[in-house]
Amino acid sequence: MSPGPLSRAHASLEGVTNCERCHEAGRGVSAVKCLKCHAPIASRIAARKGVHRTVTDTCTTCHREHGGVDADLRRLDVQAFNHLAETGFPLEGQHAKVVTTCQACHKQRSFIAARTACLSCHADPHKAALGDACTRCHSTAVPFKAARRGFDHARARFALTGAHRTVACERCHVAGAFRGLHFDRCSACHATPHRDSFTDDCRSCHQGTSFRDATFDHGSRTAFPLVARHAGLACRKCHTSLSADDVPPARKVADFKGLSPVCNACHKDHHKGEFGQLCDACHSPTMTFKVPGFVHPRSPEFFAGRHAGVACVRCHVRTTDVLPARADPPGGAVRAKVPSTTCSTCHGDVHLGQVGTECQRCHGVEAARFAPTRFSHEVGAFPLTGKHRTAECAKCHPSETATFPAGAGTARRLSPVSRECLSCHKDPHLGQVDAACATCHSAATFKVPSYRHRGLEQMFSVATHDRLACRSCHKVEKGRFPAGYGTALRLKVGRTCLDCHQK
Repeated sequence: MSPGPLSRAHASLEGVTNCERCHEAGRGVSAVKCLKCHAPIASRIAARKGVHRTVTDTCTTCHREHGGVDADLRRLDVQAFNHLAETGFPLEGQHAKVVTTCQACHKQRSFIAARTACLSCHADPHKAALGDACTRCHSTAVPFKAARRGFDHARARFALTGAHRTVACERCHVAGAFRGLHFDRCSACHATPHRDSFTDDCRSCHQGTSFRDATFDHGSRTAFPLVARHAGLACRKCHTSLSADDVPPARKVADFKGLSPVCNACHKDHHKGEFGQLCDACHSPTMTFKVPGFVHPRSPEFFAGRHAGVACVRCHVRTTDVLPARADPPGGAVRAKVPSTTCSTCHGDVHLGQVGTECQRCHGVEAARFAPTRFSHEVGAFPLTGKHRTAECAKCHPSETATFPAGAGTARRLSPVSRECLSCHKDPHLGQVDAACATCHSAATFKVPSYRHRGLEQMFSVATHDRLACRSCHKVEKGRFPAGYGTALRLKVGRTCLDCHQK
């Protein structure tokens, strides 16, 4: 009598004795009997909630039995199912990964048995220490382990500012402890590097932006205000660590007591006690500790220009070493010798003896890199005119490695330098004329402004000849010339009419 086997979910109702469990005599399957077994569905229909909120037909309209053991009574289209609209629980963020894998959350066959509470699916790593409102810290937008990136610590009792923002959570929340942490004093987490020098109110100097930087007002709280060059110094430049005998192992402790304000307590005395300890008579931290406004009484013009920025100790050098910092000055200091103003005292001869030792004839301290601004070619053996004026020095005076008057080395060749044109310029005529280039060319443009054909005055008295361009008769040819094979303007040509004019 059965039209087919029941599905696995109703397998216990197989047999003719159980037909009336679902069917009413002469009326088919009764929705009342279905909902008597499926009471949770009945309550959702009555509450007009969920998938069955609009159901008005009998159950068999959607759920048909006797289709076999493996028949799916629910016929759910997972791809088209709108989880938010149908259940009120959106599958977004990390939950979106299981949108088509219902079994990941619905462990039982009944879909409505699942709960939306986080702890119904996820284990509580905090062991109920933070309650069950997981969404206060966690979001489905990122993996649960990445909650630290989205958690706003301003909501906690201890807001993170400055350098605290970059500290890893585990540095303070050891072993996952989020309650019972002490943060009323800095020393709860930080060991003081000052021993007993200060109180435990670290914020009187440190603001948390960077624990290495302090906002200590040295002017009002000590007798040594930090100004100019002293203002930008790190504390440890003066407050150096104590000796290893005074400091516990693996600890660096800054010394903030007992420092002397005397200059040579930190700075080397390059004068070795020659001028006493009153350094501020000449030096000032408002500059760069250089002597401000000092004028050399001997040859002040020599110490201007490029020499003006040279440190004193570059010229005023003793043969003995400079005393280290904090050392007492010797009883009988010897003055440094007056340094020589001869150029070779400090500068090497870059010309290797080609032009003597009177460097000031060409070079001046006022020019950048001591450029030869005082040199003029007009006083030399080869005055520069025309196109030669704009030529670079290196075009005629190249750098070469050779033996010079002062020895072998590399230098710019200054002397001897040939004044012949062919020493710098190639011969475009390939030996057709002698080397007396000035006969036709001048340095004004190196072009031939005009040329008088000697012996051909009668031929060039004809107006048409006088207007001809040189290349009308002198053609560019490739062939053999006196200086060799090549391409050049042929200068020597025939002088008869028939050489140019055909009959």
